[in-house]
Amino acid sequence: MDRWYRFFADKKTIAGVFFVIAMILGGVLWYLEQKVTLQTLERLSDQLSLGLNNQLEKERSTALRYALILSQNTALSDALDQEDEDKGFAILSEVMESIKLHTDSLIRSQIITSDYIIFARSWDNSYAGMPLDFHRPDLLYFQTHKKPRSAIEVGRKIGVKATVPMYYDEKMIGFVEVVSFFESTQEYFDRLGIDLYILMDERFYETAVFMQENPLINKEYILANPKYNQRDIRLLNGINFKTLKASRVIFSSGRYLFYEPMKNGEGENIGAFIFSLSPKQIKSYAHSDEEDISFLIHLSRNELYDVMVKKSDKGQFQSVYDKDLLYLKDTVPPEDRELYLQEARERLNAYSKEELIGIMLDYKVTKEIKGEIK
Repeated sequence: MDRWYRFFADKKTIAGVFFVIAMILGGVLWYLEQKVTLQTLERLSDQLSLGLNNQLEKERSTALRYALILSQNTALSDALDQEDEDKGFAILSEVMESIKLHTDSLIRSQIITSDYIIFARSWDNSYAGMPLDFHRPDLLYFQTHKKPRSAIEVGRKIGVKATVPMYYDEKMIGFVEVVSFFESTQEYFDRLGIDLYILMDERFYETAVFMQENPLINKEYILANPKYNQRDIRLLNGINFKTLKASRVIFSSGRYLFYEPMKNGEGENIGAFIFSLSPKQIKSYAHSDEEDISFLIHLSRNELYDVMVKKSDKGQFQSVYDKDLLYLKDTVPPEDRELYLQEARERLNAYSKEELIGIMLDYKVTKEIKGEIK
């Protein structure tokens, strides 16, 4: 009897030991899984940020390039100087149609007088003669600056606005502006299967009159996406934005949500970009190669390098715009190549021989070398 008792007692002891070991192993595996998940989310958050900034930079640069070209159109300058709105609209429409015909790009442009009144607008001229001063405080920048700029700004709608002063006989007579509303950036993330929400701070409600019918999110933001459904509204209204801003990523309503602040040309926070991914997408990303930085966000390493370089100072260049122009050389699509080369020649012609040599020495050049190294 004692022998059987000891046998069962030993069995219970062994089972208990195995149970404890199993519990410890389970806890360790759970901890490691959680750690991997946090690392994955942090890495993905960084990639989403880089991908977004890269796409926004392309929108800003493209808009600025077209605005600079339009600013050199003498017929347009003449029409503005003569206050001939019909002529200005006709010229602007003709140029935009030509661009669309040869590049298949929809470009929205407008001419603004020096006292901030709409002179002509390529996509809808019914607003000619309407004052902009209340809706566009960013234009006050040009009271003390002459250089063009391209940034996200709030107007009647929020979007990327590239603004270039126009001159007639060395007198500033107005501005040419090219506007985009994040279409190419949204299309980019749509192709990756990632939902991107564009949110503007609610405090701009009175300024952004064309967005006053858009959904209000948590009494904090106005949704700027042109297309949305009730599922999107429920998802966004369920976000604790205080927590999201602090951690950059949260899990809410069955989705992983990533936060990126939106800043205007003055560096002021004016809204937010929110990415939404499913657990399946996160799981797929977690099992990708750790070294493959472009698994989800398809950026080449050269593009990633450019994004980081653009955050530094202008170096040997006369302006940050000139620096950005040179770094864009490998990303210009074939159909825009001629326009790009024309702009680059005009900008570089303003440099002396010594300045150009300095740029060449400071510029990072990578060449592929084939064959043996002896």
